[in-house]
Amino acid sequence: MTQIEADASPPQADRTIQSVDRALSVLEAIARQRGEVTLQQICEELGLNASTCHHILRTLMVRNYVRPGTARGRYMLGSQIVMLAEAVNVKAELPGRAKPVMDELNRVTEEAVHLAVFDRDEMITLVKREARHALKVDSGSIGKSRAMHATATGKVLLSGMSEDEVRRLCALHGMARFTINTCTDPDALLAELEQDRARGFSEDREEFQLYVVCTGAAVRDPAGRVIASLSVSTPINRATDAHLGLVRREVMAAGRKLSLTSLDMSEVSSS
Repeated sequence: MTQIEADASPPQADRTIQSVDRALSVLEAIARQRGEVTLQQICEELGLNASTCHHILRTLMVRNYVRPGTARGRYMLGSQIVMLAEAVNVKAELPGRAKPVMDELNRVTEEAVHLAVFDRDEMITLVKREARHALKVDSGSIGKSRAMHATATGKVLLSGMSEDEVRRLCALHGMARFTINTCTDPDALLAELEQDRARGFSEDREEFQLYVVCTGAAVRDPAGRVIASLSVSTPINRATDAHLGLVRREVMAAGRKLSLTSLDMSEVSSS
């Protein structure tokens, strides 16, 4: 080995455990297929012999990290992968991951951008970006809010909850009227949330602030649950159909980008 090759080696590579490294490589190889894979495919991709690969697969199957596919000799990810994915503290690392996505959303729309989560019965704004225009809306402050029923950001979070949970929160906090357009009826709110789920975004039109239209979309965990909401606030004078169309497309795309969907969890959760 040349000195250059030696310097390029991973630090402390001699301390890794080969069998563990191979098992993780097998899981990653299956994940890259986003479905089912054969023993031969894994062997060819990783350079393993069939006997070694078969023993690794059998061990992973015993622990439910891998399960049989729909045909003989095929394999797919197992239910334990879901357990690991759900254990990731996504909220703790979300603000750091969100910043470049929010910067891009702010650049493209030129409007104020917010990231919020639901915690202990309240909506908490974690990160915001101010609009790039001289004329801008008051984008609020970082911190807690109980106006979930009146904001697109909050309605995105509510759309990920059950009807009973939405009703509980409405009763707990009340449904204060902020403007003449604020929805103060739980049944009407639930109907709107159903529509929001179908179309992929939430919106409030001067429901929290007069002369402000806000559009929000969900950030999801690997199991598809809503863990946060991204929103864009637009002053009414810029809220043309064309501009709002752009905002809706961009905020939904940003939500998908920020969501943790590196694995095809629909395949995994069916085990």
